[in-house]
Amino acid sequence: MPSKYQPQVSAWREDLPKWVYTTKLHLSNNKKLRYANDDYCEFSRSFTGMRFFFRLVTIFFSLIVILFLIFALYLTLPSVLRGTKHEMLLLMCCFIGFFLIYFFFQMFLSVIFAPEDCPIRLNRKTGKVYIYDHFILYFGLWEIFTRSPFRAKEISVKEFNWADIQGCMTSVSVPLASGGMVRSYRLECVVCEPNTTKVIDHFLLAAYSSLSYDEWMWINNYMAFSDNNLDAELMPEEEFTWPIKVNWPEEIDKKSKASSLKAYQQIDAEYKKIKE
Repeated sequence: MPSKYQPQVSAWREDLPKWVYTTKLHLSNNKKLRYANDDYCEFSRSFTGMRFFFRLVTIFFSLIVILFLIFALYLTLPSVLRGTKHEMLLLMCCFIGFFLIYFFFQMFLSVIFAPEDCPIRLNRKTGKVYIYDHFILYFGLWEIFTRSPFRAKEISVKEFNWADIQGCMTSVSVPLASGGMVRSYRLECVVCEPNTTKVIDHFLLAAYSSLSYDEWMWINNYMAFSDNNLDAELMPEEEFTWPIKVNWPEEIDKKSKASSLKAYQQIDAEYKKIKE
């Protein structure tokens, strides 16, 4: 049975119910909770595991590959220009070489300029959700080949209504050479047109190596003001952090912290006057 939210997200597994989860156990936030008070909470979405050391290794590896490919093209191009009998093969090698240089250059810049996290804020007093996004989250999608690598520093912030957001679980299986399968899971949030199941946007909330609904259940209870069994432990501080920090735009920062819908509307009106 396909998802009721159409168009369906890739690798869809199941639609998730949106309600208050009443369990005797504390609802875990998987140590992804950055901050929470009675107005809003902020969750980490660092599912790429881009820790400080891993970033350095990725940057070093990408730089080595880029230099190696440039050297290989330097050796290959003269043969292509001279028109040897292996011209088509050499031309194909050059094309693949340029393609790989572009890919690793894209990855190199994205890893350097990616902020330490790409969090999500949820304000239960206003019913608004804010997504802090960076291109690093979309490695593996078609955008990596169609978007300029010099836009790596771009940060986008989106605002949605919690009422329009629904949850879906997706999964991908990869066969192992030794036999068996490795399965990964992604908790996707789809954004629908109001009072419909037509998807107009979507974003990634969490990624897992095993099936888990923790963050989705925690957020559902929080947004419904059902705090009794919520695990409020904040995510642990890292010994080393990436120097590029999360920097919410001033307007969004104020809106996302508003203590009522009236306060939100006042902030919105103030910034509309400034923009006029």
